[in-house]
This record gives sequence, structure tokens and C-alpha cells, in this order.
Amino acid sequence: MERIIAFIMSIISFISMILPFPVAPQTDSVKFASSLGAGWNLGNTLDSWQIPEPDDTEICWGNPKAEKALFSLLKESGFNSVRIPVTWFQHLDDDGNIESEWLDRVNEVVDYVIDCGMFAVLNIQHDDQDWLITDNEHERSATETLVKLWKQIAERFAGYDEKLIFDIMNEPRVVGAETEWQGTDEGRQVVNRMNSAALKVIRESGGNNADRYVFITGYAASDLEENFTAIEIPDDPHVMISLHYYPGTAHRSEFKDCEEKLTLKQKYEIYKKLRAFYETFAAKGVGVCITECGWTDRENLWNLADRAKYVVRTANRFGFYCFVWDNGADFMLIDRNNLSVAYPEYTKAITNQRIR
Repeated sequence: MERIIAFIMSIISFISMILPFPVAPQTDSVKFASSLGAGWNLGNTLDSWQIPEPDDTEICWGNPKAEKALFSLLKESGFNSVRIPVTWFQHLDDDGNIESEWLDRVNEVVDYVIDCGMFAVLNIQHDDQDWLITDNEHERSATETLVKLWKQIAERFAGYDEKLIFDIMNEPRVVGAETEWQGTDEGRQVVNRMNSAALKVIRESGGNNADRYVFITGYAASDLEENFTAIEIPDDPHVMISLHYYPGTAHRSEFKDCEEKLTLKQKYEIYKKLRAFYETFAAKGVGVCITECGWTDRENLWNLADRAKYVVRTANRFGFYCFVWDNGADFMLIDRNNLSVAYPEYTKAITNQRIR
């Protein structure tokens, strides 16, 4: 009987995946999100925070300083967007003002990306290791710092056009809590209120920020249904949703890395998750992107590419795109030291190019 039920479920899964994919209402938010194309994360660079010396900020996690040639390579490799994770807390004075040298350097990297013809996504990354604590006890102080930080960033980039996107928070959560990744109702509502406060100061900061596209996220940017369905979507046509999804990696995974290709059951689980993202946001006219995804398995490269291809192509069929996480180490795509594509088949899968 169990085999019969499993067989019936596999047939249902297969049929659901081959049916025509729905088309979201073509609002400005949905259309803009779908224009971002394949994305890449400049991981473990401007976001490093365990800094032995202030001048080591970019290189202390093992990567070289980002230069324009890197972004030219990304553009040539099929990427259309670059997410620039930035950790700010070690570059703030006692009054919450950003060090001018640090803001200048962030600005320089943003310009590299845009000058290479790509979209740049600028965020707040690991400040959850310091002041960004999303519970009731810390909400007031965290919101004050968040608002002051985004006011300075927004004013600096007010003259930039739609090629620059703001990503308010990375994975807002309570680091070290028993429910750090699962979240609580309290944490989910704190994140919603902090999103609202930051969005307000961005919109009021002048220049092109009144209509700039902005990513908001839920608790921990989580793919858990109780977290992403709790996101309060503002009445703002230029807001999009940022979610993180790591299926088949060594951490925060639904499936362990394996030597075999995805089974039908695993494909269906991925399909269901991506469809839930679609129905929660895109179907309601809100653009959505998976701003972090990735795989660590480098022992089975062909199967790695096969898994990546399935996730990316399924997301694309729902009308949204993926930004791969690249930390220069176990999640590497690009060899930044030699300015070369370290894993061509994996990279082609992420950028939805034809692979063998």
C-alpha cells in the first residue's frame, strides 16, 4: 500500500510540474524584479566583520580587494546583477555616522558594478552581530540605528538611477537565540516595523530615492512559510521581496548534498517552495527575488550543475530570479585571485545558459 501511495504521489507531483506555469500580474514591481536577471553576491568581502586591523576590512576573510575587472568578468559570464553585502557597524562612530573612507569605498564598488552595465544591490549584511537585534527589548535602539544608517546611505546615492537597488536588511534575527533561524511572532513583527521605518526614511531622503526599488525581507530572510508569509507588504509600487533559499547545501537545507541527481520527490519539494514564493508575492503583484542561494558540493560537479539548473529554471518560469552566494571558498563560482570562472558548468546553470 505504501508503494502504491508513493507511486500515486509521484504521478501527481509530475503532472503539477509539467502544467503551464502561472503568469503574475505585470505590475512595475514584478516587471522590474524579472528584469534583474541572474545575480551574484560579492560575499566575504565588504561584509567581513572580524577585522584584525581596520585596513584589512575587505581581505581579512580571504578574498582580494574587489576591482573593476572582476565585475567585467561577471558581466561576460552572463550575470546581470550584483548584490554587494556590506557590514557597517565597525565603520560607525559613537554617534552612528559612517566613516567617510568606508562610504567612499562602498561607493566605488557600486560604481564598478553599474559601469559594467549591471544592476547593483546594496545592503546591510552582518550588523546583526552588533546592534541589529530584532526583539522587543532592542527594537527601539535597533530601529534608530537602522534609520540613521539608511538616511546616510540614501542621501549619498540619491542621484543614482534605477540601476541601484537598496536591500534594507540581510537576515534580520536574534543571533544566538534558541529560535534564531525559526523565528517567533515577536521577531517577525519587529522586522516588519523596522522595514517600515527604514523604507520611510529612504523615501523621504530626496533625489531618486522617492521611487527607488527597495528590497524588504522577513525574519531571517527565511524560506520557512511561517516567516515569509508574515511579511507585511507596504503600499508602495517600488518594493520587492528578498528571500534566501539554499536547497541541497550543507546548512539550512531541505536535502543533503548527494551524488545522485535530484529525485522526482526532491524536485517537487523545490517546485512547491518556489510556487509558495510566487503565490505569496508575485501573484499579488509584488516582485520577488531569491537574493541568496547556492551549493557547496564540489565533488560532484555535474550533479551540482543539474541541481542548480533545476532551481534556477523553475524560479525563472515563475518569473523571478536568483542571486548565487559566492564567498570565495566553499560556495565559490569565480576565482577572484586569477579572475577566472572556477566552475563553468555551475556558473552556466546559475545564469541559465545551455550546458552539456
